[in-house]
Amino acid sequence: MIIKELNLIQYRNYLNENFSFSPGLNVIIGDNAQGKTNLIESIYLVSRGYSHRGSAVSELIHFDKPDFSVKATILKDQVTHLLSARSLNGKKQFLLNGKTTDREKTNSVLTTILFEPGDLKIVKEGPDKRRRFLNEEISGFNPQYHYLIKNYEKVLMQRNQLLKNIQFNKSLLSTLSIWNEQLIDLGIKIIRQRVAYLHRLNREAGSLYQILCQGKENLTLYYHNNIIDSLDELDQIKEKFEQKLKNFEDQEIAKGSTIFGPHVDDMLIMIDQNDARRFGSQGQQRSAAIALKLSQIKIVQSQTGSLPVVLLDDIFSELDEKRRNSILQLIKENQSFITGTEDISGSEGMTKKVITIRNGKEL
Repeated sequence: MIIKELNLIQYRNYLNENFSFSPGLNVIIGDNAQGKTNLIESIYLVSRGYSHRGSAVSELIHFDKPDFSVKATILKDQVTHLLSARSLNGKKQFLLNGKTTDREKTNSVLTTILFEPGDLKIVKEGPDKRRRFLNEEISGFNPQYHYLIKNYEKVLMQRNQLLKNIQFNKSLLSTLSIWNEQLIDLGIKIIRQRVAYLHRLNREAGSLYQILCQGKENLTLYYHNNIIDSLDELDQIKEKFEQKLKNFEDQEIAKGSTIFGPHVDDMLIMIDQNDARRFGSQGQQRSAAIALKLSQIKIVQSQTGSLPVVLLDDIFSELDEKRRNSILQLIKENQSFITGTEDISGSEGMTKKVITIRNGKEL
């Protein structure tokens, strides 16, 4: 799949701009705060259905304008599609070939892999960053997982509210079992999908990390679950989940929140069996994050049958020449978009277009 053309109307700092792209490498250059990341964000939005920066709809609209529109012409399997994202009365709306649709359909037409500086937090910060990584990347090729997460979050919120209410009204305790059943059912489905995904991620990320570090170290990932002690007990997770909720019922009521479930799980990132978060150097952490993100290329291709579009936002300036060249080799078969303040070395011989952005306009 490739993006042939893109039209931005009243999106961020773009009033009305049309772009055409190379099927290979697209290098988007310009000074800071000119709109390079906004362009990357618009592609991600029309693909995934949301901004990777967590922006509200009102923040996506050009100053003092009522709405925005993003239109992308996509070529997939020799068929051309028009994919659109727009705002209408403060809400996002998605269209496929002129007809309103949902994010599941948009994602099936255009799949994107994004790496941006904030992704270093996957390795460097707490478990919530790694859970978000798992949730976003699985949703990237399996939109049903996104709805599974949303349903789980709704049940979790309702259950937590009930736990707080029980503190003041003990008669409500009889209704807790209803929410326990839903929490367990949805939670197990999430855990199983994460574990299956992690098996593949381990292979792909491990191989990429070997390339980035020239075979000097090994990257290994582990799923850390708070219900079972090891994945060997996965077949018993339902019974163990039920037992955990029963044994810790008093503590959860006193705390007013749910202690167990996939919302508190973690993915351990180990370099030569040392915790990369605590003991990894900055270079090791950066290489681990790159390996985790770019391993999605093969995973998505195996799941969808198509090569995803790769978005690399302002990361090359922080990489040495060897890592830059390794990444360019990894993405040479994909359509890719790389932002920076200048053209990148090592891309000679690749099908390439350089796009210069200034104040929301292509020069």
